Amino acid sequence: MTTTLTIKDLSVTEELDAGAMRAVRGGFVPFLPVFSAVKIDSTFNAEQLIGQTQNVVNMNGNNTAFAADIKSHVSSTQNANNNIYR
Repeated sequence: MTTTLTIKDLSVTEELDAGAMRAVRGGFVPFLPVFSAVKIDSTFNAEQLIGQTQNVVNMNGNNTAFAADIKSHVSSTQNANNNIYR
């Protein structure tokens, strides 16, 4: 099977918008397996660092004389993650 493409309007220059580009049809390239002799190295080095600081101070009833039933509850949480997905 032989396909022939003839272009007759080479002197016309026109910029195509997105709609016109979508309307362009034609061309066919059959799938041929390609084997390269070039070795592809996919190793990489990743270094990650998390630095966190947390200071919690609770001065409930500070400088209070003759106080009773002073209650205080402090709950502090800090989390960190480093993930490398390949």
